[in-house]
Amino acid sequence: MLKVKRLSPDATLPTVAHPGEDVGYDLYCCEDVTIAAHDAAGVRTGIAIEFIPAAGGIVKTRSGLARKRLMCNAGVIDAGYRGEIIVLMENLGDEPYTFREGDKVAQLLEHPFLAGEVVEGELTEAARGAKGFGSSGS
Repeated sequence: MLKVKRLSPDATLPTVAHPGEDVGYDLYCCEDVTIAAHDAAGVRTGIAIEFIPAAGGIVKTRSGLARKRLMCNAGVIDAGYRGEIIVLMENLGDEPYTFREGDKVAQLLEHPFLAGEVVEGELTEAARGAKGFGSSGS
């Protein structure tokens, strides 16, 4: 269950197109907004949300928009955040793109959080160790 508060009368509540099959909720824009080519803009949803205890959210690009070179950025929502969900969209295309009120803009994945206390100390050994970029081959 996702608890939602409508902050704008024009807001569309999140939906699940295929319950029991879809991983996340569809988020909708609550006003018309045009994003210029090679630019970014915050797209208002007009909603605030409350996750189940011990969960937060990750906002991701919809695959259909990715095909149009519209990408969602900066998409982590902490469990204690109660403000409006604003989706930062980037237009990587060569033409402006207009979202109309009620258009699907992104998808919201509810995710358990595991961040806990930070403790300084020695780390255990691991097969990979400190091998970083490119260490597994190409």
